[in-house]
Amino acid sequence: MKRKDILIIVLVAALAGGLLLVSGQLSGSRNGQAGGRLPAVTVTEPPAGQTPAPQAAQPDADGEGADAALPVPTLAPAQAYLSVQIDQLVYDPIPLLEDNMLELTQADGKRNVVAFTPNSITMHSATCDNQDCVQQGQVTLNNKENRVLMNMIICLPNRVVLSLLDAEEANKQWQQLNAAR
Repeated sequence: MKRKDILIIVLVAALAGGLLLVSGQLSGSRNGQAGGRLPAVTVTEPPAGQTPAPQAAQPDADGEGADAALPVPTLAPAQAYLSVQIDQLVYDPIPLLEDNMLELTQADGKRNVVAFTPNSITMHSATCDNQDCVQQGQVTLNNKENRVLMNMIICLPNRVVLSLLDAEEANKQWQQLNAAR
């Protein structure tokens, strides 16, 4: 191997290790707060020829969601789920049932757009300067064990961690989040 190749490998390994360390710091599954359903999720225009998913319930006049009186729903069955963590809040896993896009807008204006299919996630766009999260590529059920960041896409500037979960992982996270509430 050439010296330049070794340097690149060392730099990539250091970056991956740093990202994993930071994601461990951000990870709410061990020390973060359960965030419930994503409150500020809007659906952007899906790719041509595809139907958008329904929007999240908006708060009514008294500030509670329109379905606040309903019992906590169970985790909907799916092959894959999207786990979203923003800062220290980990939200309920989102079942991936169709091709669509999800916009995550934070109160301070930070914005991430996630594209997903029934078995994959991709950071479509973000308001961060470096765009590293967008360049991390697609996570699928087939490649999540072989990627440097495994099942995660991390946007450090916006403090957003996306994870692709299979049904077993999603049920485990769902149970942990509900136990923390």
